[in-house]
Amino acid sequence: MKYFENNTIQELKTGKILCGDYTLCDRSVERTIFILCDGIGSGVYANIAAITCANRLMELIDSGHSMRAACESVALSMHTARKQEFPFCAFSAVKIMNNGHFTVFVYENPDPVIIKNGYAMRLKTEINAEALEVVGETSGVLDLKDSLLLFSDGVTQAGLGQEYTLGIGIDGITEYINRKIPQFDDVLSLGRRVMNKTAKISGGCYVDDTTIAVITCREAKQLTVFTGPPVSRERDKEIVEKFLSKQGKHAVCGSTTLEVVAREMGEEVDFVTSSMSLFGTPPEYKIKGIDLVSEGAIMLNQVNNILGESEERFLELTVVERLCLLFYEADVVLFMIGNAMNEAHGTLKFKQLGLMPRQTVLKIISKKLRDMGKLVIEENY
Repeated sequence: MKYFENNTIQELKTGKILCGDYTLCDRSVERTIFILCDGIGSGVYANIAAITCANRLMELIDSGHSMRAACESVALSMHTARKQEFPFCAFSAVKIMNNGHFTVFVYENPDPVIIKNGYAMRLKTEINAEALEVVGETSGVLDLKDSLLLFSDGVTQAGLGQEYTLGIGIDGITEYINRKIPQFDDVLSLGRRVMNKTAKISGGCYVDDTTIAVITCREAKQLTVFTGPPVSRERDKEIVEKFLSKQGKHAVCGSTTLEVVAREMGEEVDFVTSSMSLFGTPPEYKIKGIDLVSEGAIMLNQVNNILGESEERFLELTVVERLCLLFYEADVVLFMIGNAMNEAHGTLKFKQLGLMPRQTVLKIISKKLRDMGKLVIEENY
């Protein structure tokens, strides 16, 4: 499965404390949307303009508008800003399908650059000259190890009036990237070198908010979590086989669930820690071929409590901490959720301990993971 990792390299205009460039990313099974907005000017006003523009674009796309229609609608609204006191924003927006096909729309921003087979190439945008506000469009395909670079004009206008009369420009940036590619093993480090170059040719400072977005295609790191037995026991074998067929790492959360998995695999369940330890850490088990096996609702509640903490704080490497680390490592998290009723989840003791039912805590965990930029898929059985 292809995964489109996005990283942003950003520097504020020298002397400012708030950036006028803003990025937003949203992932689903079908596509990845990435938006880079550049608010006019700098500081608070530019920051508000960029955030507003990015969220408006995303809302239009989420509400069913095509990428082109959303971009043209937002660009048209900027026409007012040319005559009235209205937040103006330039933007680049890319939609990447899960097979790697992408389309980039650019409004008042530099053209994108693609790096393919160790060579950088400017993607010139085609425009509809009849529109009140011109939105450029270009497309291509990202294969494994390819990268797509988006820029705010702080990059291309670097050196303006100094080393370069009109700024280094997108062609100058592309040429510089091609000269430096042989020196770098990864595109992110190359992007940082480009960022340093913009400061160097601008007298050692950043004369505008400067942003480089790097979107790289690679194989996804997937984690599949099977939790809760299926409603119908007749489906146990089918679902366990599906669970085992998923690429990447596998975790089982739930005492009944692990019994189902072990039975259908024909494997024994071994105890690693057979009772609560270290402030109530749930027990850990071992099934051959599964990366992590533990309790269900108790485990997931404790994961939820520490999910988002920095890895440096995970000193004990308990089963709870290690599941969190598996979440951090993964790009794609698939929850296979069995919906068989567990009467214990409704008992007073369960509530007394402050434990949320499996389905409830999974929704919270899923939201946290999405906020971290993970693609989260939920399948119910």
